[in-house]
Amino acid sequence: MKIPKLRAEILPDGSLKPEKENEWLVGSLEEEKAVYRRLEGMQGLANCLRVSSNGIELDYYRNGSLEDYMRVDDPPVWEQRLHWIMQLVDFVAACHEKRVLWFDIALRNLLLADDWTIRAIDFANSTALPLDTDLATTDWDGYTQKLEVLHVTNVMYSISQWEKFQVNCVYAHEWPLADSFPSTQHLDLGPIITKAWNHHYQTIAELRRAISSQ
Repeated sequence: MKIPKLRAEILPDGSLKPEKENEWLVGSLEEEKAVYRRLEGMQGLANCLRVSSNGIELDYYRNGSLEDYMRVDDPPVWEQRLHWIMQLVDFVAACHEKRVLWFDIALRNLLLADDWTIRAIDFANSTALPLDTDLATTDWDGYTQKLEVLHVTNVMYSISQWEKFQVNCVYAHEWPLADSFPSTQHLDLGPIITKAWNHHYQTIAELRRAISSQ
């Protein structure tokens, strides 16, 4: 069960003074509930058992996250890694079709099911935009669908290289310079990854088409 971790200061009289962050945490949980409701039944989403006033209850995935698996195991065959990449790209593309920006696209938020497919979690910083929203022009407090292309590409590189790689980029102006990214020359999807890092793809759909035509 996911519930907000609320904090408070104990005053001399024994009463509690809630911290200001509590209001944000509660609001974040409500937004996450809205996202799970919007994405209900979508392939690649962690199975949500229940959304209630108390929190969000998900299935337990005993294999842990892809980040955990990468830390302790040798890389599986390329076909398996490519399958994970396509699952991620398909899932994020489906999120965008539902007008959801995920935000926390990372290895730690990709759990491994018993059949070794990935299941996405952690939508605390996500937003479910109105269904008539044009993502091409949407700027959600400085965050856009193009930044999701960057973070998906970072996971693509991590799975391909079998080494965690991520950048802290919340706003468009924080996009790293081209020469700060690692080399991709030795990777099967290297040219596509490099193009994505260099702003070649504006949407996840464009990135997906490039991978599919590889």
